[in-house]
Amino acid sequence: MDKPVYEKSIVSFINVLLKHFKVETKYRFNEMEDIILPQIVEKEKIVVIILDSLGYKKFKELNVEFEKSIKLSSVFPTTTVAAVTSLLTAMSPQEHGLLGYIQFIREIGSIMNMIDFSYPGLPNSSFETIVKKKIKRLPNVFQSLKKEGYFGGILTSHDIVNSGLSFLIQKDANIFSYYSTIDMFANLQKLLESDFKGLLYVYYGVLDGIGHKKGPDSISYEREAKFLLEEIKKLKYDKKTQIFVVADHGMITTPREKNVFLGEELLKYLKFPPTGEMRMMYFYTKEKKDKKLIDYLSDRYSKRFEIYPSKQLLSEGYFGFGNKNLEVEHRIGDYVLLAKDNYSFTYTYTGGEQKLLGMHGSLTYEELYVPLIFV
Repeated sequence: MDKPVYEKSIVSFINVLLKHFKVETKYRFNEMEDIILPQIVEKEKIVVIILDSLGYKKFKELNVEFEKSIKLSSVFPTTTVAAVTSLLTAMSPQEHGLLGYIQFIREIGSIMNMIDFSYPGLPNSSFETIVKKKIKRLPNVFQSLKKEGYFGGILTSHDIVNSGLSFLIQKDANIFSYYSTIDMFANLQKLLESDFKGLLYVYYGVLDGIGHKKGPDSISYEREAKFLLEEIKKLKYDKKTQIFVVADHGMITTPREKNVFLGEELLKYLKFPPTGEMRMMYFYTKEKKDKKLIDYLSDRYSKRFEIYPSKQLLSEGYFGFGNKNLEVEHRIGDYVLLAKDNYSFTYTYTGGEQKLLGMHGSLTYEELYVPLIFV
């Protein structure tokens, strides 16, 4: 499995766009600057369309032609919470501290779904009030642009406007919403024709949902992805505008027979249920239970995973660069499990977990690498 290449990644891409708008950034990414800046030197309006879960390998298989596209690295873990946060804050995961779909949040003393601020299995937003009081909203790209006098906005689905994750990472953004795919393109075209100087994100999550339910190799996923890319090519804009298409991460097909449902027996070794993703789990081990946990997993699921001390991956740069968020070490547990090949692990929080045919979170080629398309 590969390690994220942050020097040529979705994080460095956004940092270079900020440099174009005269925003002072902490880091230099020379290779990305050489690729991006000559393309946008006279551009006043930049649009970044985020197609959730469109991996580079899958993009190439679709054979939709664009003038230019390159391969970028996503972040670790390869999940929406970590990657979209990096795209909207220009920070690596260890800087922003949002590191998985389900996380232990020390500030409220519980594990929590980071998308909608709920405990697994409980109604949506069950923690919303306490989270908004306890967790600080992250500094973001919108604020940086506003400080320099530029526009910063996002066009996103109506059902996630001001939802849990959006609340944390979209402070001070100009927010626009859509109700369907066609409505998204209609609203985007209007925005392209409007008068602003700055950066507009467009976030589209339906492709990710199709991939989870039917798999990224399904006819439904591929037709949806092709339709989106072809429609993007039809957008009309002037010479002062540059459109990019990027993904937050990719996705891999995970056959039902290769999924393991983990039950309560695992809790003999853990302080509380595992957090993270189905292909990337954080384990918080009980005192002196580390070896027993690893032996338990190895005896039953040999060759399906790799497991590492969390601090090792942190020190080796898997979670990125820059100053570590104060909560990072509390959110990655003692060990990180990475699913190999197309295996997956499901912890039964409620007993009603649905088996998904497409997943992400680990570090296979399909999950880690995404396209950056110059429209």
